[in-house]
This record gives sequence, structure tokens and C-alpha cells, in this order.
Amino acid sequence: MLAALSEHGPGSRVDLGRRTGLSSSAISALTQELLAEGLLDERPDSRQERRRGRPAYLLSLRAPEGVVAGIDIGNTHIRVAVGEVRGPVLAERCVPLARAQEPEDALRRAATLVGETLAEAGHDLGDVRIAVVGVPVPLDERTGRVADNNIFPLWVGRQPGVELGDLLGYQGGHLGGDPGGTRLVVENDANLGALGEQRHGAGATGDASPTSGSLVYLKLATGIGAGLVLGGRLFRGEGGTAGEIGHVQVDPAGVLCRCGSRGCLETVVSVPRLLSALAPVTRDDLDADELGRLVREGHPGAVRVVADAGRTVGQVLASLVTVLNPGLLLVGGHLASVNELLAEHVASAVQHWAQPAAAARVVVRASTLGERSEVLGALALAGDLAVEHQRHLLVPR
Repeated sequence: MLAALSEHGPGSRVDLGRRTGLSSSAISALTQELLAEGLLDERPDSRQERRRGRPAYLLSLRAPEGVVAGIDIGNTHIRVAVGEVRGPVLAERCVPLARAQEPEDALRRAATLVGETLAEAGHDLGDVRIAVVGVPVPLDERTGRVADNNIFPLWVGRQPGVELGDLLGYQGGHLGGDPGGTRLVVENDANLGALGEQRHGAGATGDASPTSGSLVYLKLATGIGAGLVLGGRLFRGEGGTAGEIGHVQVDPAGVLCRCGSRGCLETVVSVPRLLSALAPVTRDDLDADELGRLVREGHPGAVRVVADAGRTVGQVLASLVTVLNPGLLLVGGHLASVNELLAEHVASAVQHWAQPAAAARVVVRASTLGERSEVLGALALAGDLAVEHQRHLLVPR
């Protein structure tokens, strides 16, 4: 029963009978025993009608005690949130980051902000069950090392999860070396953005198509990446680098890319390229926030370069839509005005270039969580891992 609830989520007694093959009397007896031991929670199921005057009830695994932490290290910011396991956010802080390309400085500031956010929430590191840190670089899923060809060369080959853990007092991935203590997990930021939107943003609003358990989250910043949720689960690929659409070639004779190829998408439409294209009609020191302001004000040059970028990205994503058939395609990042304009033109390109049946099923829109997508995704993943850890303790394999 515990394994069925962990694998498939909350369910009624009838659901559990179907999932486990146990009789109704066995389900009833086990339910009473597990409720008495404090391993299950029970609540009315508001989605079902009353039957014979009695409401239906849903059973679920009781969330572990303690809190979880989400850490988002971006190109220009660090954001930390602390929340209950599968519960509300208790505290959240964000600070600007000027030197994300220097890993020591970024990780040291992240460690400091974790302590400050925990203190604001009334907790310390010993209360944290799982901490998930998101970084804006591709990762080797097996080792947690930063892969080659990313926007921060000084991060290549490093293990940001291990290094941050050392700053927080971890040993062997656990606080103080205690296997029962806090675990720290590292993940790509676009993957976390996808998970955050699926759980708390556009994927959870009910506005998308019925297939929104499969979604693509595009993050356009200094680099370009995509997070993929397929069948309700993150898809990382064989080596953990799925979604690196910034290195899809769009111009075989184009600019040389840091990956060694020419004309990659990132060399055409990343934020630095958009700012460079605008320099002749604005000024050389334009930054991303000012680009957002210009778009909001309707500056014709700014609107044009963002619209062109949306069409170019959309043509690449059209192939992804055709192959994966997602229900939702989200354009994310911290500039809401830019995201909305990008999404408009991405949608137009997808409708034009994708296979018609797949294009008809996908909803394209700007992300609803904005700059919080990644940190809320980190909290969601941390909650999942905490519950999974509890399930393995209860149901050893």
C-alpha cells in the first residue's frame, strides 16, 4: 500500500484495491493500522460526489517532518526558498550576483543566503531533509560534474553540489556525514523551471491541453536551454544534457560557437546577441533589464529583435513539438515583457512549421511564475525526493 501511494499518489480505498490486488477487508484493516501509526493522511475527496450519503476519502503518505530548501544560482542572481515538505513556502530571498562565471564567489554567496533564509523561516540546516540547487550549466547526471561547452568555462569539470555542500558542512552528500541527515542534490536550472511550472505555474492551472503532463520550458538568457517534462516526469536524457537546444544549428555558415560548431541557435538569439543587435540604435552598455523596459515602451528596434528571435526559436522548437507532442510550451526567464513577446512569435512559428496535429495540441505561452520558476521547481523536486526517501525507509527493496 505504501509503495502504491508513493508511486501513484493519493487514492481512495477502492483505488488502492485496484493498484495492489488486495481485498477490501485487507485494505480497510491496513488503512486503520497505518493511520494509527501516523504513516498516512486522510482527507475528503472534493472532486467526487457523495455516494449513499457518505463522502469519498483520499489516502496519502504523510509528508516527512522537517523542511526542504531550493537554491537557484542564475547568471545575475541567487534565489533561495525554504518550505515545508509538500507544503507552503516559509521564506524566500534573492540577491543580485555580478560574477556568476566565478564559481567560488557564487557558491560562497549561495551558502550565506541559505543560512539567512533558514533563519528567517525559523529553522537551521539540521531541519532540512533535502536541498536542491539549480545551476545554469549542463550537468553529467552520473557524476554531478559540469559538462563542457557551457556559458561559464570556469565551471567545467567542477561539482557544484559537492562544493556547496562543503561550504554548508556536508560530507559525502549528507550533513555531518550522517546518512540520515540532509542531502544536497544538484540539477540544471531549465529542468527545475519546467518542474516549477508543471507543479505551481502554467501546467497546474488547467488552462492547457489535457496532455500538459508533457511540457517544454524554454529559458532564454545568456545561454539557451529547455527543460522537458514527459509523462509527468523530468526527462534528462542518457547523460543528463537533454534540452540543450542552444546548440541546434540554424545557420551552417554562421558565427563560430563555443561548442565548436557554427551558427548554433545560441549565437543568434541569446540575450547578449539581442543586446548587441540593438546597440547601433540604442547604446553599447544596454543590459537585459533595459531591453525589457524598451519592449514595454514599444521601442521599434527592441520589438523587432525580440520578435525575430521568437520566430527563430519557434522554428527550432517546432521540430521538438512534432517529435514530442507536448501539451504546453512555455517561454521563461526574469523579463516578463520580453517573454510575452517571444511567446507570441514562437507560437506563430510553431503553428507554421510543426506537424499540424502536434501544433494543434500545444499551448504556447509565457511562463506564469517568471523568475521564481526555478526555485519553486527546486522545492518541488526536494519534496519529491524527501517523500521517496521516506518510502524507501518504510518499504525496503
